[in-house]
Amino acid sequence: MDDTAKRRASKREPHAKAAPASKRLTRRELLAEGIRLAAMAGLAPPALAGLLAGCGPDDRRHGDLSPDVMKGSLRVALDGDVETLDPAMYRSRTIESVIRNICDGLVGRDADMRYVPQLAASWHVEDETRWVFELREGVQFHSGRRFTAHDVKFTVDRVIGQIPGLPKSPRQSLIGPVAGAEVIDDHTVAIITEVPYPVLDKMLVFHEICSKTDFEELGPEEFAKRPVGAGPFRVIEWQAGERIVLERFDGYYGGSPAVPPVGKAQLAGVIFRPLEEVTTRIISLEAREVEVAVNLPPDQAARVELLDGVSVSVAQGTKTHFVGLNCSRRPFADRRLREAMRYVIDPRPIIENFLLGRARALPGMLVPMALGYDHSLPELKQDLAKAKKLLREAGYPDGLDVVFDCEASDKRIAEALAGQMRAAGVRAEVRVWKRDNLLQQLRNRSRDLFLTSWGNSSLEPLGILPVLFRSDGYGNYFGFEDEQADRLLTEAERTMDADDRAAKYREVQQILHREAPTCFHFALEEICGVTDRVVGFQARSDGMLPMHDVSLKT
Repeated sequence: MDDTAKRRASKREPHAKAAPASKRLTRRELLAEGIRLAAMAGLAPPALAGLLAGCGPDDRRHGDLSPDVMKGSLRVALDGDVETLDPAMYRSRTIESVIRNICDGLVGRDADMRYVPQLAASWHVEDETRWVFELREGVQFHSGRRFTAHDVKFTVDRVIGQIPGLPKSPRQSLIGPVAGAEVIDDHTVAIITEVPYPVLDKMLVFHEICSKTDFEELGPEEFAKRPVGAGPFRVIEWQAGERIVLERFDGYYGGSPAVPPVGKAQLAGVIFRPLEEVTTRIISLEAREVEVAVNLPPDQAARVELLDGVSVSVAQGTKTHFVGLNCSRRPFADRRLREAMRYVIDPRPIIENFLLGRARALPGMLVPMALGYDHSLPELKQDLAKAKKLLREAGYPDGLDVVFDCEASDKRIAEALAGQMRAAGVRAEVRVWKRDNLLQQLRNRSRDLFLTSWGNSSLEPLGILPVLFRSDGYGNYFGFEDEQADRLLTEAERTMDADDRAAKYREVQQILHREAPTCFHFALEEICGVTDRVVGFQARSDGMLPMHDVSLKT
């Protein structure tokens, strides 16, 4: 019996013995009770409202949409709302997971996170700062217009802010020191960087190509509602806060040859529904209002595993959760105190009891899949005697009082960590913030001890280490400054040789381990609930939801 089977068996046994058969609620009664309680708690967004009204999955809410599209569409519960569908005007992974079904990029990734050519057939680098891309021929946008190098140049110029009258793209930092693009011919384009940028091809996976002519004809506002891309699905309806309906694009070129099968999508369509509350997503999954529910927390995954006809799909995540310490002011300007915090926490009970084993403790900020991951870093182990000794040496023989900040979703973990801290004399008062408010506080470097996270789905350290730990990094919430780390991070960013780059990043990890601006690092699994009607869906480490290869049992 594997670990998953053991977990299921251990949870089914007490569940089955909970009450005599005559007194047990049926599954339908359990669902009804869950809906009632959720409604009483004020959790009655569209999915619950529909259930409470007795509406089925193919009811009047589908309006005038084609019955064939509705019957053959996969319904997906997202974990947040979608504010725009403009490929250049977002910075949300949830939005990206939708847009990637509408617009392809020059480069894509397969399920194993390997980079593959998509709209680009091939590419090469000239003189370290000029990347030449040969484009795939025979590709058309949803409007029927041909895809050419002019669309690539328009997309790049827009992201870097070179289109007069259009606002700056929030995705500019995801394309590095790109200076512009040059059309060589209809199927060849050069992207020029100001300095050597070894990961340009990998960062292009975060940029979707849109039709220049259609954008100019529709205008920014309308294009943000119905973008015209060259992906496997096209937008036919978007009701903000309610649903986004995509229909299969039969003129699709087929996608990357490196990710078979190549051809049009198997689904008639995809319906994305923003259901922010995890309880709502699970109830909707149970009621078959949706076939896929994304981003399930570990403590709810066990509940989903027990649902009839539902399973969980899991992938190792690429987002690192961690405790940050403010190095720029007292008390954690003293490295001894930061080092003491490393020995205060025992990750094992946190991961087993609060994350139910669905996370991996990390010795540093990088996940093992990342380039240059340092396998020599020691495993995190609690040592209260060493922690107390360091506290005394730093002038805190009676312990330390500190505020421990987090957002609401991390409250339980923060409270568990605070409980461990007390054993070493660190009296941490947990303070909960709204996400945006906490982020602003962190940017101002006004918090001393905090629990937060940073994603790095590119798996290139460039996407996390310089952002957080270079002196000028826009995510440097710690006030961390180290000249050697700055030099290594800058050199690595411009080093074309991957082995040399990896070696420099390993040096940086050693510096971070010594200086300890962070501690208690862990990566959660990506967990999705999936009904047995779905074929070919797999949770991904980057959190994307590519539906090209997914189908539904009839």
